[in-house]
Amino acid sequence: MLGEQDALRAEAEGVYREFRLDKLLADVGTPTIVGSAALGLMVRRDLDLDVVCERLDDAAVAAVAAVGARLATHPLVRLVTFRNDCGAWNREPDAYPDGLYLGVECVSSGAAWNLDVWFLDEPERQPSTAHLTTLRPRLTDESRAAIIEIKRTWADRPEYGTTVKSFDVYRAVLDDGVRDSARFETWVGQRKKPQP
Repeated sequence: MLGEQDALRAEAEGVYREFRLDKLLADVGTPTIVGSAALGLMVRRDLDLDVVCERLDDAAVAAVAAVGARLATHPLVRLVTFRNDCGAWNREPDAYPDGLYLGVECVSSGAAWNLDVWFLDEPERQPSTAHLTTLRPRLTDESRAAIIEIKRTWADRPEYGTTVKSFDVYRAVLDDGVRDSARFETWVGQRKKPQP
């Protein structure tokens, strides 16, 4: 199971190099690979990046749009989506900092990939950045294998990624000792019930 994850992670690093994301994103800020690729918990061809910017002003919006335009002209890119989650557009300001987002659907080595790129000026408030210091040190091969097994089982369920997120899996395994999908389903049921 960890071997498959390691192969996906190597593919993710190849995508990063193939699209020259280090140079492209450096025009706007400092990029960091985050999420499952950084934590060694990959089950899908998804690559998450946080790009720390000095500020999220009109110049940043223009720079992010320019990055999106450059990606859109790449022959292996199918779709680029831009979203402004700053100020009044940020629907969860207590949970997430303001940010600008690029979602990219592309192909690398014949496989479809999704890239989620967040441009932020308050990285300390971004959960994916925090996970690099709060979760990564707690991961063992055993807990990684449990997380990957649960994520793989849940990956195609409609609630996964919406009402049930990867972080729920991480919490269940690392905080509550859950080690398989059946126990995770029970764990979710106990925590996701509507409150009276």
